[in-house]
Amino acid sequence: MQKYFKRYFGLALVFLFTFSGTFIWNSPKVSASAGKYTVSDLDITADNIYSFQNGLVKFQSGSLYGLMDKNGTVKTKPEFTSIGSFKNGCAKVSKGTKFGFADENGTVIVQPQYEDAGDFSEDGLAAVSTNSKWGFINTRGSVVTEPQFDVIYGFQQGFAKVRKDGKYGFVDGHGNIFLDCKYDNAYDFQNGYAAVKLNNSWSLVDTRGNFKAFSFDEIKSPILGLVPVKSGGKWGLSDMDGKIVLEPKYKNIYYLNNNLIKVSSGDKYGLIDKNGRLILDTDYDSITSLGSGFSQIVRSGKCGIVDASGKMVLQPQLDWIDSYKEGKAIITSNGRYGFVNSSGEIKYLSQFDKIYAFSEGLARVQKEKKWGFINSNGDIVIDTIFDNALDFSEGYAAVKKNTGSSGIEDSGDASLIKKYIKWGYIDRLGSTFISYDFDNASSFNDGTAAVLKDNKCSIIKNSDVKLMTALTTKDPLKTWRIKFSKPLDDKTVKNEDDDTVINDIDMTMTDNIKVIDSSGKYVNVSFKLEDPKTIAVSPPYEGYETSQDYTITILNNNKYNIRDKDGSTLKPSIIKIPFSVKN
Repeated sequence: MQKYFKRYFGLALVFLFTFSGTFIWNSPKVSASAGKYTVSDLDITADNIYSFQNGLVKFQSGSLYGLMDKNGTVKTKPEFTSIGSFKNGCAKVSKGTKFGFADENGTVIVQPQYEDAGDFSEDGLAAVSTNSKWGFINTRGSVVTEPQFDVIYGFQQGFAKVRKDGKYGFVDGHGNIFLDCKYDNAYDFQNGYAAVKLNNSWSLVDTRGNFKAFSFDEIKSPILGLVPVKSGGKWGLSDMDGKIVLEPKYKNIYYLNNNLIKVSSGDKYGLIDKNGRLILDTDYDSITSLGSGFSQIVRSGKCGIVDASGKMVLQPQLDWIDSYKEGKAIITSNGRYGFVNSSGEIKYLSQFDKIYAFSEGLARVQKEKKWGFINSNGDIVIDTIFDNALDFSEGYAAVKKNTGSSGIEDSGDASLIKKYIKWGYIDRLGSTFISYDFDNASSFNDGTAAVLKDNKCSIIKNSDVKLMTALTTKDPLKTWRIKFSKPLDDKTVKNEDDDTVINDIDMTMTDNIKVIDSSGKYVNVSFKLEDPKTIAVSPPYEGYETSQDYTITILNNNKYNIRDKDGSTLKPSIIKIPFSVKN
């Protein structure tokens, strides 16, 4: 394998996740071809098209929706009022006011027949409602728990809290009644235990049905190995045996992250650690997670940031903070947009009307109704010349551009707008990848995108993609390691004019490697050059979800690609490594 790579490329993946992967090539039917991509025109009429998810794309015909696969084969005819996102292998579908499910093959496994329905759980159960009562079905559509509950609260750690006639109980991941609905109150399972109240007594029940009584007015399910306990109208913490660790003195106590517990006093919030030590005074209007271990704190209407340990990253001074993505969070202050990094350093970009989250090292920006892209330094790398744009995905972005004379977009002439304002694709250098010829276009997913032209569907496949062998792990905190054939270029390059960093290995890794889940959602991993030939991909702060599929994508169509010390870059332009986390 290593010899094969070196024969063709200067830099190659030679060892990945403890073994070399083999490439799997897909050969699509081609009706048009242009270099790195192929376009297959389909005899399918549609009014709208969406992005691929789990190998299927939703398309709209009139007011109804259907599904087709990557080869353009219709798997589900447009007969549904709605088709939701896939969750654990299934998507909710509806006809009128009735709900059912389709699987990842586009097969309708449950015809729309229920008044309401929830998503499928990791254990393969979905809550469904009929005659105003809730029960569970499996992925075969069979009823495993007869509809009998007034409310189902969803699965947590393999158990779903349910309510019937004002009393609470639990159902396990197989749909069996774990605890009858006889409890006056109950909290979801956490840390392997759930707090339940029977008459005036509170207990913890474990996953085997063993109970441990606690002598407090109220308790909650454990948080970080400690039990929130209430006495005299105040909340504190005890150990698992009921011994007080933190005297009750707070209005309430909540889980925040793997290190911190949120507490409230009056209408203010603060933070304590898992030993009950005060980390942040109860001086804040709210404290909420921003992802990646960071949390937003709000005081007097201004937002700041603390890290996973509660250390102040940024004092409250901003008007709004978005979630962290690729090590940066979009912010606003006094009408100005910008972004803040994980060290609390702010970059204001007041020339833009709006900035969106970073994706593959670039962020969409709007200026005077035109769209463009900035890089991690806030520099405009793709001018604001587009009428619309989607985020970069797999190295390319769908963009909408006026291909005719100026002012057409403001003319109000629908025929001119349809004729000249078209969608196409650009690469991360801003160069045209696929010409502007489409009325609608989706983002690339697994090397495939869907487009519309004159209400006819086409499938575009990027042929410059290699798929590695899928891997599995039982460890949700697994660190994956990518090994290369040669030492990587880790030198820092600075702008000679203002000495700003324009390239370093951290930026290179963040901009060119990403992890997404099966729904296409970005996962906040982190990277480290572990040795000259090895990049370590660390898990998200909260760990990967079990029974979930993920993909690591390595890109090579940017100004600053992963390259060796001789300047050779990794080929092809997209390498994808799927993996899953199993129980």
